[in-house]
Amino acid sequence: MSPVVIKKYVYGELKTNSYVVTDHEKSFYIVIDPGENPQNLINEVGNKKVDYILLTHCHYGHIAGLNLLRDYTGASVIVHHTEAEWLLSPSLNLSSQKDNPIICDWPDILLNGDELIKCSNLTIKAIHTPGHSPGSTCFLINNTYLFSGDTLLAGRAGPTNTPYGNRMLLKRSIKDNLLTLDNNIRVFPGHGIDTTMEIEKKNYLHCSFL
Repeated sequence: MSPVVIKKYVYGELKTNSYVVTDHEKSFYIVIDPGENPQNLINEVGNKKVDYILLTHCHYGHIAGLNLLRDYTGASVIVHHTEAEWLLSPSLNLSSQKDNPIICDWPDILLNGDELIKCSNLTIKAIHTPGHSPGSTCFLINNTYLFSGDTLLAGRAGPTNTPYGNRMLLKRSIKDNLLTLDNNIRVFPGHGIDTTMEIEKKNYLHCSFL
């Protein structure tokens, strides 16, 4: 099995992490959370086929580049069903007060949670982790790489000071759905540096990061 290659790009005032996942042969491409002005993402994929665009949630910093990237690649957009409408609504995706409110097309694939998505030699598990937002979803690739969006950041839980955020629900999502994962899993969050589940379990036990 060819090793997975992960490239991170940081976009916008919120310094949102966008990720491109491929292999050394570039036999597939997955993009996670396309931030605003994603020209680097487009340059990275070039004329290669992009299989999926995965959205961990639909706050504007994580979908600002979706229209441009989707138009360029024709990739299927995957999101949890509770936030599909957020793509169409600047008030829900929190872009209504921005210079360019964000309105995207309806997604291609709607998740409930626990789905397994196949892409080349990858198996991607969708893990519904509500709390930061109702449809927040983490994506676990080959039980090795976790893209945690704003559910779990390095050393702390994600924020819940936005509409529909729920701290108690976030705590439960992390404890029940993420801290049970293997220690060696690498974690790639929606903001900041990457980490591992082993480190975050220690943070949880010793630093009360929740």
